[in-house]
Amino acid sequence: MQSRIRGVARFKCLVVTTLLIALAGCATELMLTEPIPQEIGKAVTVGSLANPQITEASGLASSRLYPEVLWVVNDGGNDPVLYAVGIDGADLGTFRVEDADNYDWEALASFELQGTAYLLIADVGYNWEQRKTYSLYVVEEPAITKIGLSNDTAVSILWRIRFTYEDGSRDCEAVAVDAARRRVLLMSKRGLAPMLYELPLQPTEDGTIAIAHRLTMVPHFTLPTAMDLSPDGLSAVVLTYNSAYLFFRGQNEDWSNAFKKQPQRLQFSKLHQQEAAGFGFYGKSVYVTSEKVPAPLVRIDLEKSGKKP
Repeated sequence: MQSRIRGVARFKCLVVTTLLIALAGCATELMLTEPIPQEIGKAVTVGSLANPQITEASGLASSRLYPEVLWVVNDGGNDPVLYAVGIDGADLGTFRVEDADNYDWEALASFELQGTAYLLIADVGYNWEQRKTYSLYVVEEPAITKIGLSNDTAVSILWRIRFTYEDGSRDCEAVAVDAARRRVLLMSKRGLAPMLYELPLQPTEDGTIAIAHRLTMVPHFTLPTAMDLSPDGLSAVVLTYNSAYLFFRGQNEDWSNAFKKQPQRLQFSKLHQQEAAGFGFYGKSVYVTSEKVPAPLVRIDLEKSGKKP
């Protein structure tokens, strides 16, 4: 009797093993037959982040006021400071964000609304996905003056959005602002495939915690570390540890559909722990930098493709 039972067990094990091998083969075939993204762009290292206080650059965004200015923030545990940086990495000053905590700043986005330039600081990271609520700080983009170039000045929070996700805690490092639709896009980092979420750009009138709603799964890569939308709102760049991808949407197309389409891949040599990226002022280039120091600043000039970025 015991030998019969062992024989049945061995047979079941053989069947399960065969099925697993077949499934693995199918998965491999699917991965091999999926189209390889077209590579575009021409990369050049334009400098390094010169400010020695920038030790963990986790977010980067182009100015909406000055074509030759970028903004950078440090990762969690550092001071709540915005760093103004030249497009060659030069130090252009620091601006402390009043009444803000840098619990885990992981992204930075710039946008324009009704003629005013803003910066959105995303305190959204948490590696173990156990954080209950997250925060977005919005400030008016500081003017770069002689005072700003030589002294640490302060900026005030105009509004703060406290939020959670509809389906539990998420680790996130990729955040962008769709100003035309007044939405914030967030892309989760962990899991087999990233998930795209959205929430309103402005807080609720009663101050309740906002809910980030899931839009779609993004199947093209894993571990996104940064995201940005072009100034015209028709292109999106997503950075991962290994590469960067460019997506396009039609004039009336939703991002939930646009992120399902095959992206183009930006051609550049990856940096060690690359976690910050953003479009340039005119949307014709993408800047990438690293959390490690010295942090090189790479500009990727976008070539013409099926659609002009």
